[in-house]
Order: sequence, then C-alpha cells, then structure tokens
Amino acid sequence: MLEKTLTATEVKNRFGRVLREIALSGGPIIIEKDNKAVAVILSIDEYERAFLLRNPTVEKSMLQSSFGMWANRDDIDDEWLANGRSRWQSAWHE
Repeated sequence: MLEKTLTATEVKNRFGRVLREIALSGGPIIIEKDNKAVAVILSIDEYERAFLLRNPTVEKSMLQSSFGMWANRDDIDDEWLANGRSRWQSAWHE
C-alpha cells in the first residue's frame, strides 16, 4: 500500500478530495503539522482490518454491543432470527 503525505492545511483545504482519494485507494494518508507526522487517514475497511487484527476478541464484543438491550437475551438464536426474517420478508423484489 502506497502512503501519501499531506500537510494539515492541504487536508483542510481539500477535504472532499482527500475523502474521495481514501475511498478509492484505502489510504493511508499521513498528515503533517510543522513537518511532523501527527495523524493518519485510512479507509474504514483498512481501519477495521488493522483494529480487528490487533484485537480479535473485539469483533465479538462489538457485535454484541450493537444489539443494545437485546445483547444478553439467551432465547435469541438462529431459529429465532429465521422465524423473524420469514415474518418480515417483503414481497417487493428489486
């Protein structure tokens, strides 16, 4: 992965362009202020890949926390989900 370096001013002035470039390339783009690297911009895919590789147990806890008040329900299993999906499937097909 080829990294690019920009100044903080360049990023501020061209933020939309920087985001488009990240979306296409995945990054990283290193941001410098006063000739010192201070931050890195990555695509969300690259960030998640790096974060989850360092913390393999995080994925499970992230998924559990995304269910909020439903996270600790023992009765929610694959069968429960399948039944719910079958009741809520739309007749509309794209």
